[in-house]
Amino acid sequence: MSDERRFENRDCKILIVDDQPKNIQVLGNILMEREYNLTFASNGEDALKIASENELDLILLDVMMPGIDGFETCRRLKGDEKTAEVPVIFMTALADTSDKITGFKAGAVDYVTKPYEAEEITARVETHLTIRKLEQNLRKRVDELEIRNNFIRRTFGRYLSDDIVESLLEHPEGVRMGGEKRVVSILMSDLRGFSSVTEHMRPEQVVAYLNNYLGVMTDVILKYDGTIDEFIGDAILVIFGAPIWKDDHAERAAACAADMQLAMTRFNEANREQGLPEAWMGVAVNTGEVIVGNIGSMKRAKYGVVGRNVNITSRIESYTVGGQILVSEGAYQAVKDKAIIKKSIKVNPKGVRRPIELYDLAGMKEPYNLRVPTFEEPLVALKEPLALSYVELDEKSADHVAFEGRMMEVSKRRALVELKRATTAFTNLKITLHDHDSEAIYAKVVETLENDGTCVVHFTYMPDDVKRRVADLVSGKQNGGADA
Repeated sequence: MSDERRFENRDCKILIVDDQPKNIQVLGNILMEREYNLTFASNGEDALKIASENELDLILLDVMMPGIDGFETCRRLKGDEKTAEVPVIFMTALADTSDKITGFKAGAVDYVTKPYEAEEITARVETHLTIRKLEQNLRKRVDELEIRNNFIRRTFGRYLSDDIVESLLEHPEGVRMGGEKRVVSILMSDLRGFSSVTEHMRPEQVVAYLNNYLGVMTDVILKYDGTIDEFIGDAILVIFGAPIWKDDHAERAAACAADMQLAMTRFNEANREQGLPEAWMGVAVNTGEVIVGNIGSMKRAKYGVVGRNVNITSRIESYTVGGQILVSEGAYQAVKDKAIIKKSIKVNPKGVRRPIELYDLAGMKEPYNLRVPTFEEPLVALKEPLALSYVELDEKSADHVAFEGRMMEVSKRRALVELKRATTAFTNLKITLHDHDSEAIYAKVVETLENDGTCVVHFTYMPDDVKRRVADLVSGKQNGGADA
């Protein structure tokens, strides 16, 4: 026998149970030659105690013993979770078929009748120890697989649909946990005026409001097999085409964006029923190369996406107004056969060398059949313009220099204004009406009509009392209001 085999045998713990010292001596001598780690017991009670206190690999068990016999001892061993997996071989003079059947029903893996040969004993012992080792290795692999599966569930379970998680578990080659370059579609959404909308709400109301919104949007995103990369306050960053590759990732992203805008209608209906403020969402979709993978440290990591196209998606989203979806050139080229486009616009985002073209997505054709709700209403001319003052807002702060202007025409969500200082499209404004003691209105310039400062603004936040005032102006209920 090789030295390696001797070392392996020394790690194998075998319990020999027999009330006859001569039988113990015979079996002991046979197995000691092969250097197994042996333990002995002379009755069933001692055998049960030894088995419960030690990690055994095999038990050689006599049947006819004082106290509880071997059959009952085996039944009790199999009934104990700690010892149930330890293989038992009966070593007995009982040779009737009925006795063998009783032994196997009690849970034994083998049944050897006396007298027996040394070669037979060693062969049977080696066979069942080998099976035992294979079972332990298999169980270890199963445990490792479960650990891996739990890791995948923890990493992806809250951000992916159940179908994708199951796919990852069944086909782990579908995701590389390191970083890799990949062309994906990125969706970013954000609520307009969220801070102002929730400013007067209690903290618990704000959290409930936000959780309701994120819950509604998560259901839609998972419907299109999107991977939620991050919740950033009221903003959502979603990846399509990773970790599981989908050839139609751009279509899924565009359809998801349209369906999210439809879901906002339901979200706002629920808000109105609960006396909570309505919200409006802007969405951007971009397709391009990024780096995806497990990003973070040894203590905290998550599956995520980084790269220039993530930043571009964020820039695109900043140009949207509530209820709008803007799609990049890359995404448009991938979905143009199924996309419904209102118009295209050119913008010059910060950090981008040259102007880029964006497409205003109005919906998706078959098989999606989605139309983005439109809330645009015709502007109504006011009998008397409303005097206002405004400041231009950049990404970080207002410059605190106020200019004068006039509101000439208005609808519930837009206005035509004349500003003293000409401004550019997509500039964010903070507007105060002179004749109305109220909070400020926040708006974005969506169209410039003249070089003299005439432009159309889209309201991104409006206090409730101003909403009522504007509604009255639009309907012509107030003196000095709109023309009939």
